[in-house]
This record gives sequence, C-alpha cells and structure tokens, in this order.
Amino acid sequence: MYISIKKTSIEGQASVEYLVVCSALIAALLTPIENDNNVMELCLDSLSDWYTAFAYSKSLPTLPN
Repeated sequence: MYISIKKTSIEGQASVEYLVVCSALIAALLTPIENDNNVMELCLDSLSDWYTAFAYSKSLPTLPN
C-alpha cells in the first residue's frame, strides 16, 4: 500500500515542529523560578557579575618579573 504525501506538506510540518520547540524553549526561559526571576534574568545577572570581575582584573597593573 502506497500513500502519496505532497512535498509541501512535509516542509510545512517541519516549520510547525520548529515553531512548537522554539515556543516551548522561550516559555521555559521566561517562566519565573525564584524571587520572580526567570532563567534569562539569572543568566544575565551572572554574566554581568562575571564581566565586572573580568574588567576589574584586566584593569590591574601587570606584575613585575
């Protein structure tokens, strides 16, 4: 038994799957988890703290030999 499937319906299926997965990831990243912060805010705060420490360490003078 052979089932005929149009190529455009297969390509459309991939677009729908991509949209569903991306929507789920965005929802997961923006869902509040602690103290009304979401994962994106926690990651941005962590990155900001890291960059502040990195910039401070780069501003220190080099040690003499």
